[in-house]
Amino acid sequence: ARTPWNLRHVAFAMDSKAYARLYPHDAYAATLERGARDDGRPLGRARACSLACGVVSAANVRGSCVAKRGHTTAAAAVRCAVATPDARAPGRGFVDVDVTFATQCGETQRPGRGCAGRDSARETAREALASASAVDAERLCIERGVAVWRVRVDVVILDDDGCAGDCALLAAIGALRDCVLPRARVERGKVVLEDDVEGEDPSTSTAMAVDEEGAHIPALVVNNTPVSLTTALYKGHLIVDPTREEEALSRCLVSVCLTEDGMIRGVFKRGGEVEATEDMLMKCIAAAKHNYSATKQVIEESMADDDDE
Repeated sequence: ARTPWNLRHVAFAMDSKAYARLYPHDAYAATLERGARDDGRPLGRARACSLACGVVSAANVRGSCVAKRGHTTAAAAVRCAVATPDARAPGRGFVDVDVTFATQCGETQRPGRGCAGRDSARETAREALASASAVDAERLCIERGVAVWRVRVDVVILDDDGCAGDCALLAAIGALRDCVLPRARVERGKVVLEDDVEGEDPSTSTAMAVDEEGAHIPALVVNNTPVSLTTALYKGHLIVDPTREEEALSRCLVSVCLTEDGMIRGVFKRGGEVEATEDMLMKCIAAAKHNYSATKQVIEESMADDDDE
């Protein structure tokens, strides 16, 4: 008796996966010869991304966001606390960023073991936000020399299917733009929060701080929107926005961070067997510029949807 078509199809798929595990480079080379990757994308196309803001309702969370790029998923939450300013910068607050990986986020993650991509993802998000001056630290000042806001962005990678740093930055930006701090003032050397002012609806309260002249200004303003895109080098091919399997096969990974003014805010190279040539860097920058507008539009649309709700 002949084997039914659907069973032959399943057997073929299992054989293909087994072959890819045994001979990953040969299998991927055959994929490149077809001109398209396993997910159907050409080499120069990034995966679709999406954001959902305001997803966490915990009392101590001031802003939150879940970001996805392909299957890679990151969740970010913003918390704030009153802090003593640095004596060298008495009118500037603090922005801290941390990135961790959930134990179930990928096949390489195991409890108690270090994560090879964790430091890279944390560095990408932290350096991109700092170099782009995404948050104006001076607007986090409650009273100069007395109290400032310390804003902490915690990002957790829930599913790592490649380019975790890019997705972590996306989630961090969404959470920061979703963030609303309580109004605060200093009375007799103590900071008083005005979230629960009698007769005032906290949901309509605008986060305010005080500048050097005593004028009220927004406490948290995202000035720039940094977006990062990673490109991999594999046997002379540039692979834009690689998946986890493509990252493992690549010889070099370069992430380029841009802002809406077209300025390059950071170039990060993660390990690799070869150096990134000038020609490769220029192509990576071109890919990042080509991708930026589409990603920025997704961010703006997600914030507009959140405002409508």
